[in-house]
Amino acid sequence: MSPALSLERKGRVTFFMIAKVHGATVMGVEGFLIDVEVDISRGLPGFEIVGLPDTAVRESRQRVRAAMKNSGFGFPMQRLTVNLAPANLRKSGPAFDLAIALGILAASGTLEPDLLKDVLILGELSLDGSVRGVAGVLPMLMAAAEAGVPRALVPADNEEEAALAADLEVGTVRHLQDAAAMLEGRSRFITPSPREFSLEVEIDRDLAEMRGQFTAKRALEIAAAGGHNLLLIGPPGCGKTLLARCLPGILPPLSFQEALEVAQIYSVAEGGHGPLRLSRSRPFRSPHHSSTVAGMIGGGANPEPGEVTLAHHGVLFLDEVGEFRRTVLDVLRQPLEDGRVSLVRYGYSITYPARCQLILAANPCPCGFLGSSSKDCLCTSGELASYRRRLSGPLLDRIDLQVWMDRIQAHEYHSSAEPSMKVRERVMRAWEHLKALDADQEVIEESRGAKDVLSRAVEKFQLSARAAVRIRRVARTIAVLAGSKEIEAHHLAEALTYRLSL
Repeated sequence: MSPALSLERKGRVTFFMIAKVHGATVMGVEGFLIDVEVDISRGLPGFEIVGLPDTAVRESRQRVRAAMKNSGFGFPMQRLTVNLAPANLRKSGPAFDLAIALGILAASGTLEPDLLKDVLILGELSLDGSVRGVAGVLPMLMAAAEAGVPRALVPADNEEEAALAADLEVGTVRHLQDAAAMLEGRSRFITPSPREFSLEVEIDRDLAEMRGQFTAKRALEIAAAGGHNLLLIGPPGCGKTLLARCLPGILPPLSFQEALEVAQIYSVAEGGHGPLRLSRSRPFRSPHHSSTVAGMIGGGANPEPGEVTLAHHGVLFLDEVGEFRRTVLDVLRQPLEDGRVSLVRYGYSITYPARCQLILAANPCPCGFLGSSSKDCLCTSGELASYRRRLSGPLLDRIDLQVWMDRIQAHEYHSSAEPSMKVRERVMRAWEHLKALDADQEVIEESRGAKDVLSRAVEKFQLSARAAVRIRRVARTIAVLAGSKEIEAHHLAEALTYRLSL
């Protein structure tokens, strides 16, 4: 009599025990190990899941029962209790299905309980017993490796991200029966091979496509070299969007550790819905202007990462920023300063990484032609005032470079332009120099002339302390790009033109 059918043919369970299985959940973008404890006891048939589960976890009762029955395993007709420990940690999502099913098989005697020791089990079950991919596999595997769990079973749909987990023997399964066979040794754990970490960086749009706009392209290079936030203002069709989409192509590629952090975020946000692999290309996110606060910084009933987190180590581009609701824009102020988003909910809090570069593009007014050399503006003073209030002073204070763009002239259509690869070489040299300076806590000194220029600007234009610091940072980037060992007066003057040009 096969172990899979023994329970069904006996018709009842003649012994009772507790089985323990390792599962995991995700809070923010971090994985946490969960002990799935299964107890079968005498009493009226029932199936309870305790330990602060959400709706998706509670619904696993129906999925597990149907999956076991349709896979040829008997389901115990006794009182069944599943505890997810620790009980004070919120559990969400269907990733516990496979662990609960295997725990029931172990508690009922169909599987040896010792086979489940030191194995992390993840996967959602379909009613026919097949195993679906789940979100957050990569951070959960990383948590298991950190805790010293040597093996893991994950859905075959998550094979790509499972291959990224180091120091862990991973087996991929497509069906509940495959999982039982792998634990019993009737099939081998075969760890998927990771794809090669390509050194190539994808370039969506090349600066060679951009004609004219030399000041704006210079500002883009400075922004890329120093990681500065950038605001582009100009009439429709002047190239704001094209210029912003060129930025990822001139940024330095992600390091292996940065790429792993980005992969971890996308594992939580999009895991199980497509292949996930390491890439050296920096993320580029461009949400629609109808985005909500939760969509921008994260949140929801079961909190998920927002756009500012999905752009971590990359670029967050807000096109037509004047059309975004002011409340949505103002929630970006703290992430721009801290590099993270902290969401507090009743009973728990979640922190998401959000160290990204913000690029804004806007028309100067509702009709788009204020200050244009080709058309007259038709907006009233009230419309202009209302439009400008969309960008609050505190948010503008956090934008290091603010650049006006006009329509390009006819003769500029035939001008040549530097390709992104050439600009990227300069940016990477400056990036490495600045990183070395920060690592050694070295300061580039300002010349006497530079100090005088900044002092007069602060007094004349009533600049805030934050604005003065950011102007100094931009001037430092300009000096490093020029290969200078100190910040000269003309470096600071150029930084001021980008700050005071609007």
